[in-house]
Amino acid sequence: MILSKTVFAALASTAAIVGAAPAWAAPSPVFVAFASVCATPAADFTAVRSAADAHGWGETDVKADANMPNVTVADQLTRSSTADKTGLVLSAWHGATKSGVKVSDCTVHVAKSDFATMRDEAAAWLAFTAQENTPKKAIYRFTDTGGAHHALAAGEYDAAAGGAGMEILTVSADANGTVLDLMMIKK
Repeated sequence: MILSKTVFAALASTAAIVGAAPAWAAPSPVFVAFASVCATPAADFTAVRSAADAHGWGETDVKADANMPNVTVADQLTRSSTADKTGLVLSAWHGATKSGVKVSDCTVHVAKSDFATMRDEAAAWLAFTAQENTPKKAIYRFTDTGGAHHALAAGEYDAAAGGAGMEILTVSADANGTVLDLMMIKK
């Protein structure tokens, strides 16, 4: 997979603008791959599909795990790629609740990766620490305001979903590596 220099530069400049920790001078190719297909398009399904196509993600036999209570899934996709000799599997879907709340999700399963490294890269990219953090899972809730990530407190979720959208990035360890999951909720 050839990573776009533009995506890499955008991630690096975003980190500099929002004051990310100096230890995150350059994101790993794995995190750049996740960011280029999931994070930069804010999990928007059409944009995720376009980004995956543009970055050479290929077809895979893996089935999307598109399942969320009270959400009717409209469309889904799965793709695979490699970054820095690391296997990546992308699954994405979008749908809506009966009340019209739009939900989209973009997940990248990273084979044989270190959870702590992926968690730290997510925190550096967002420029804040996880609101929930356990030895095997970190959850970040945020919205984008003026091109910067804004951490959300519990009382801000509804307003964020009604505005630019509430994004939830979950980084979790599994038996095969790490899972980076970005969900967007919009009213």
